[in-house]
Amino acid sequence: MSEKLSALGDKAVAVVHNNVSQALGLIYGLGMLTWTAFNQMNSVYWAYFLTEICGLESSVMGTVKAITGVGEWFFVIIAAIIIERVWLKHGQYRSWLLVAPPATFVCLMMTFVDPAFLDMGAKTAWMIFFQILGGFFASFFMIAATSIVPVISHTEADRTLLSQRKAQGNMIVKVLFAAISLPVILALNSLIYRVPAGENAQNAGPAGFTILALAFGIIMIVMFIVMYKKIDGMDPTQKLCEERAEAKKLGKEVPPIPQGDKVNLGEMLKYWLTNLPAIVGLFAEIFRFIAQMTIQSMALYVFTYAFGDVAMAAVMLTAANIVGLVATFVSEPIAKKLGIRTTYLIGIGISAVSMIACYFVGASGPMAFTVCICAAFFGMNFMNGTMMGMQANAISYGEWRDGKTAKAFIMSTFQWCPKIGNAVAGLLTGFGLAAIGFVSGMDPTPELAQGMINIICLIPAVTFVIAFVAFFFGYRLDSKKMAQIAADLEARREKGDILPG
Repeated sequence: MSEKLSALGDKAVAVVHNNVSQALGLIYGLGMLTWTAFNQMNSVYWAYFLTEICGLESSVMGTVKAITGVGEWFFVIIAAIIIERVWLKHGQYRSWLLVAPPATFVCLMMTFVDPAFLDMGAKTAWMIFFQILGGFFASFFMIAATSIVPVISHTEADRTLLSQRKAQGNMIVKVLFAAISLPVILALNSLIYRVPAGENAQNAGPAGFTILALAFGIIMIVMFIVMYKKIDGMDPTQKLCEERAEAKKLGKEVPPIPQGDKVNLGEMLKYWLTNLPAIVGLFAEIFRFIAQMTIQSMALYVFTYAFGDVAMAAVMLTAANIVGLVATFVSEPIAKKLGIRTTYLIGIGISAVSMIACYFVGASGPMAFTVCICAAFFGMNFMNGTMMGMQANAISYGEWRDGKTAKAFIMSTFQWCPKIGNAVAGLLTGFGLAAIGFVSGMDPTPELAQGMINIICLIPAVTFVIAFVAFFFGYRLDSKKMAQIAADLEARREKGDILPG
């Protein structure tokens, strides 16, 4: 083993040779699922909260979601540049798992508080400010957590394991979230505002939403501390960062960060823009999130105004997430046998067919609608289960081709996906609702019901079809190609030409 590798520390060097353990995969999945739980409040309830609790018009809600999505996207780029250039005490990536979640929690909690003392203009500004700032802080720990994947895994099998554990953890918490969140909100509002439990309790006030967000946020902070401790020694930059911090504390000369291990903004852009698999994968994931967030944000509206039973939205989301959880287990052996690329394409195809079917039969009743949505979630979680592996493969391809890469920056671009997806879905659903004449509290009509079905079905159907075509022709990293890349990179690591990560 070369002197360069040995200097990184024994645990980091061991990662070069050892596969990712099941225990590490489990801890990683548990850590990531807590962010999913907290973020589900935003994905599922925020649009509804803005219109039905805060009183914003649907077009204003759409504008708020578009502005915050674009703002969060911009600050993801800033966060990635900071992570690439500023190495904190406990490692370039690991440090952010400790410091960023609490700041995220404080800011996003403010988006589930109704500032009734403000007028509508100021209330709108409040929501935009805290959502963008919370998204900015969230970018740090999500970029760090995903950048760790190509650092500690070097084969498709290991990346599939980490990606699937993340996806499985996410789906487990989504199942629980869908099953308990709305009943808890209704129960809390019934108790606090003394209104009968049922379909009107969710609009009684913000308390149920606020308390639930508070609980999920606290759990998130605790679990990211656990993840931070579990990956101690696995960030190849950790030893150097701790030595720098100690030297600074003692007033000694601070060891410099080797220039070869840093990339400037121009190099970041170069390594990303010339990496076709990374660009195409990003495009496909943006379209997946547009579809997913359209479904999630429209579900309460559809069941309230099209089917007349808001509580059934929880049943539908629970069923869809259970099916999605099953899909992550089904897709794991498929990905190991057929490869990440093929598995991802299968998922897009299933989702596209499901949403096209939903357009034709979804309005016939809640059961047909639920079945179609469940089928779409099955396909989306083939995609979700292989997403991080697909990203890591694209990064390895770039490192294999160029000799070095900007992991944090390229991984950060995939954090754009929910931001851009949220912005586009919010804009389309907000103005879509306005276009079909929706006004909060209006009496439902057959035309309104069909209009909502059209919004929730057509937007995802079109995005899935486009994503399939783009991914099929643009992402060509199959298992054979990745085996060659892994072998070549491992040989370079053994020589000490590149770092373990």
